[in-house]
Amino acid sequence: ARQRALELLEEVGIRDPASTIDNFPHQFSGGMRQRVMIAMALINEPKLLIADEPTTALDVTIQAQILELIADLQRRRDIGVIFISHDLAVVADIADQIAVMQEGRIVEAGDREHIFQQAQHPYTRKLLAAIPSGSKHNGESEPQPLLQVRNLCTWFGQGRHREPVKAVNDVSFDINRGEVLGLVGESGSGKSTIGRSLLRLVPVTSGKVLFDGTDVTALQGRALKDMRRRMQIIFQDPFASLNPRMTVYDTLAEPLLLHGIENRKSVAQGVLKLMDDVGLARAFVRKYPHEFSGGQRQRIAIGRALATRPEFVVADEPVSALDVTIQAQILELMQELGREYGLTMLFITHDLAVVRHIADRILVLYQGEVVEQGTGQALFEQPQRDYTRRLLQSIPGRALLA
Repeated sequence: ARQRALELLEEVGIRDPASTIDNFPHQFSGGMRQRVMIAMALINEPKLLIADEPTTALDVTIQAQILELIADLQRRRDIGVIFISHDLAVVADIADQIAVMQEGRIVEAGDREHIFQQAQHPYTRKLLAAIPSGSKHNGESEPQPLLQVRNLCTWFGQGRHREPVKAVNDVSFDINRGEVLGLVGESGSGKSTIGRSLLRLVPVTSGKVLFDGTDVTALQGRALKDMRRRMQIIFQDPFASLNPRMTVYDTLAEPLLLHGIENRKSVAQGVLKLMDDVGLARAFVRKYPHEFSGGQRQRIAIGRALATRPEFVVADEPVSALDVTIQAQILELMQELGREYGLTMLFITHDLAVVRHIADRILVLYQGEVVEQGTGQALFEQPQRDYTRRLLQSIPGRALLA
């Protein structure tokens, strides 16, 4: 049985299975865990493999590798695959035939070319329209930096005799007032650590973060609290970032009261105004996070971030856990709120297609260092680095969507 397990692990691309077979799940990356799950599904030599959203939680390069693995197994083992996904772009890379479902019914079916080029049903066309592909309009006004990052290093120690993990290593960039700067890279590239470093949510090893001329890394106590009112974050997973014991009212009222934006008499109106701004029905005000969909929970999280009337927001993978139509709605909401609130934003993602849709400029991060930067159009049409080209090639359905 052990030899058979080793053979299956090798077949699904686990490196050196003999030394990793006794490892626990937490010792593997997300992509490696998914490979192990695929190996488990192959144990009984199935004729049909049902893959239920197998790449949704993975970054774009790992996603491409898992798709390639599934397609390779299908050919070599001569098995059928039902590939379930909310993302038509991903389906385009792997499926021969596509069936589109809405509310429990198949509303359209056909081969890839039919679905992508001759879609008939309004819901199919809506799914296609929701796939991010547009370029962000760039203004012509003279840029005025709000945030200036200089030689930022955030390292994490691993013990006395081991080299530290250089999660962020000598990174410098500016974000102009009113600008959306995209930060893109695969899992482990350091992009989330940069966002947390800017807000002092993790200790900075060295370098400067100048916000409106003030070095955030030097602030303490009341001065840091006052600065954080002006700088907020939207996390990837709203189910994890929202307190399950707090209603929408409690979640939105807390920052309003904590920072003195509203008092006890006016806070209810402040909460309702935030709900209106993020598109949540006022009737939901006494509900808890578990009573909402993923998209609705993210709207609550966005409302919480906006409660302090911030000038700068870090959006850390805010749509990666959402299906493609909800993803498009949240991106549109963030663009509208950015204009209404006059926000400056760092938009962190692993998906170049998404970041091109919303960002004025894009930084590409690899192993804690910025390797390329430019407008979305420049990076898509004339990438300079092999890593950027690899990210572009990993965008699902790029050939059919071009």
